[in-house]
Amino acid sequence: MMKVGVIGVGYWGIKHVDEYIQLDQNVIICDKSDENIKICKEKFDTVEVKNLESILNDKEITCVSICTTNDTHYDIASKCLIAKKHVFLEKPISTNIEDADKLIELSEKNNVILQVGHIYRFNNSVLKARELINNFELGDIYSVNFSWTNLEPIFNDRGIILDLGIHPVDIIDNIFCGDYENIKCRGWGFRQKNEEFAIINYKIITSENKSIFVNIELSWLNPIRKREMIVIGSEKTLQVDCVNQEISLIDNISKNIEEIPIISNNTIRDELEFFINSSKTNQLISAPYPNGSIAKHILEIVLNAEIENIDKK
Repeated sequence: MMKVGVIGVGYWGIKHVDEYIQLDQNVIICDKSDENIKICKEKFDTVEVKNLESILNDKEITCVSICTTNDTHYDIASKCLIAKKHVFLEKPISTNIEDADKLIELSEKNNVILQVGHIYRFNNSVLKARELINNFELGDIYSVNFSWTNLEPIFNDRGIILDLGIHPVDIIDNIFCGDYENIKCRGWGFRQKNEEFAIINYKIITSENKSIFVNIELSWLNPIRKREMIVIGSEKTLQVDCVNQEISLIDNISKNIEEIPIISNNTIRDELEFFINSSKTNQLISAPYPNGSIAKHILEIVLNAEIENIDKK
């Protein structure tokens, strides 16, 4: 049993607490919100409460999860890395490239792990889709379309492009590992200042010098929760439900639909278990697992989409 700190125990952080307990870890929590601490303690009475400084100074706490707001990621993560803690940092790695570079440098300088929460790299339906694509089951790939939607409350501190767009962009990078170009974006805020609906499209140039068109729809206005990826190939089309972890393979000519068997997995637990196991050997395998360099590359694409948002120009 290891001592693991969870910094930020709101909506997502409390999930980390739950999974660490299921993985038989000794969990110490930290949050500025007394209400969040109260809710977490009521649900998990074994957790210990400390402030951030105490977690940083406790040498028995070797690993931390950071589940705070995006704008605090750099400040908290840098302090943890300097304190020689292995860090699991929820996405995005930071809100700018300069801070991402600094975090990567700190992890290397202090010889500790920096893993970023690109959770779909652990999703069995996405991993199966990558296998089918790499085995040329679809033929040549023409396009990839994402629909990433759900209804959210008004956020005053974030926009959907950086907060939600990270995931489909990361899935594309994980599957195709190509260069991107011609990125375009349109995003709007209807109830808030920042974008809560956006369309992103760009082109991937694969290592075989083939072009793939990517189209991403993001919405915090649609009450239907959807995490769907459709990959269109020259021979077959792949439809992936990333939430329910279901895959359909459709023959383009006969229209025959083959349901691909998937053993669904607990992606949060699997990524945290990978983090804990990596910390024991002090080695985080590079690709396809989300180290700092991979997370920085994904951030760069998404930030470029924000820059290219023609409705903000």
